[in-house]
Order: sequence, then structure tokens, then C-alpha cells
Amino acid sequence: MNKRTFLSMAGFAALVAGAALAAPQAAVAQSGPLSLYCSVQIEWCQLLATEFEKQKGIKVEMQRKSTGETLAQIRAEARNPRGDVWFGGTGDPHLQAAE
Repeated sequence: MNKRTFLSMAGFAALVAGAALAAPQAAVAQSGPLSLYCSVQIEWCQLLATEFEKQKGIKVEMQRKSTGETLAQIRAEARNPRGDVWFGGTGDPHLQAAE
């Protein structure tokens, strides 16, 4: 990965961490760490989690899995959800999870 690609990825991850994962800090702090299911390249996942922790001061427990694996986990956890955010991956599994 070249420097330009990495910097673009870092900027994107910081933007997402600041916006898409923005949650009321007090509510998350009271309920424990943020549970992130991540379905993109591991480098993006790690950067996203690290930047969110730096900016918000909230610990992130990240699991990197494919979209199919994540969808299966979400279905298995239907009665007792454990994840807070699912980031990345292909679109169809996200639509199936929403249903």
C-alpha cells in the first residue's frame, strides 16, 4: 500500500469514525465498550477503531469478518444482540439484516 492510498484511507476512516460512529459518549461509557463488526480490509477496521477511540475516548471491541459471516452472527444474536455497529461489506447482507 503506498503512502497516498494509506493517507486517503486514514482520512476516510477518521471521517467515518467522527460521523457514522458518533454516539452519545455518556450512554456508551455507561454500557461498556462499543462493539464494532467490520467487513472491510483489516487495515481500515483497525484504523477506524483506533481513530474513534482517540477522538471519543470510548473503547472499541472490533471483530473483522466477511459480510456473510457477520450476517450469520447477527441472525444468531437476534434475541440477544451484542453488536453496536456493522461497518462495510457488500450491500445485500445489510439489507437482509435490516429486514
